[in-house]
Amino acid sequence: MDLRLAALVGIGGAIGAVARYALQQWLPADTLPWGTITANLVGSLLLGVLLGAVAAGATIGDDVVLLFGTGVLGAFTTMSAFAVDSIRLAESNASSTLIMITTTILGSIALAWLGWRFSTSIIA
Repeated sequence: MDLRLAALVGIGGAIGAVARYALQQWLPADTLPWGTITANLVGSLLLGVLLGAVAAGATIGDDVVLLFGTGVLGAFTTMSAFAVDSIRLAESNASSTLIMITTTILGSIALAWLGWRFSTSIIA
């Protein structure tokens, strides 16, 4: 393992985790866990943009992809918080849980695809 690359992922991960924590503190979670939902949707869009740019041939080094893609966005988005939020919400409100799960899963895939398409259309 290349320790320099692992350090980049770790630094990016710290940035992403703190950004997600700040977002979760800033957005109210009174009806739905808006911080988790927003982090997953925005992170999916940005990862789609980044990896779409790479796929289109943009000159983006592995260091940048590891720092921002794996590190920052990997820690910013969160499947584990999404899973726990789903369980907690399901105990009190099944319809809101369905809305959150559908929005997060379909929205994340759609936004990643849109980000990818955006990058590939601009760069190609």
